[in-house]
Amino acid sequence: MVAAAAVVTGLLLLAPRTPAGQAEKNRAEAQAKAGEAGHEHDKPSSPDPKVAAILDELARGGAPMQVIVKLRDLADQEPDNVEAQYHMGLFSWQTSQYDKAMERFRKVIALDPEGYPDAYAYLGQAYATLDSTEEALEALEKYKTLVTDTALINGADRFIAEIKNKD
Repeated sequence: MVAAAAVVTGLLLLAPRTPAGQAEKNRAEAQAKAGEAGHEHDKPSSPDPKVAAILDELARGGAPMQVIVKLRDLADQEPDNVEAQYHMGLFSWQTSQYDKAMERFRKVIALDPEGYPDAYAYLGQAYATLDSTEEALEALEKYKTLVTDTALINGADRFIAEIKNKD
């Protein structure tokens, strides 16, 4: 089960983090801005400019805890900001604060049920860890309906099989 969780987590880290169709829009906007500025410009790390600014600060070497506090403050000030909630869920997951991560990912799903498939995958992993089999299976099955990459789907299928075999 641990190996499957590691595989799924690895695949999730490689998965795109932007909502469906948003990546192309972001790329076009970034290219337009680069053309206006006369130089190459990396695409934003988030389609939300406030979240992108915070994440870019982290990427430029900002103090991680200070950056996370800024993101948390934004998520608290704008509870319907799905990007802020999603990235707070990721940071919570990365720091093994699974209960907080689950709370954030449930909020992401409530705000945008299909735009953030990874939220379902992370929830499924957390539920499996807590031996909440039905919830884990439900989240992972939903995840499979939202992704098109066969490697991600196959990884989820393997994890689902391990969960079912555990019972």
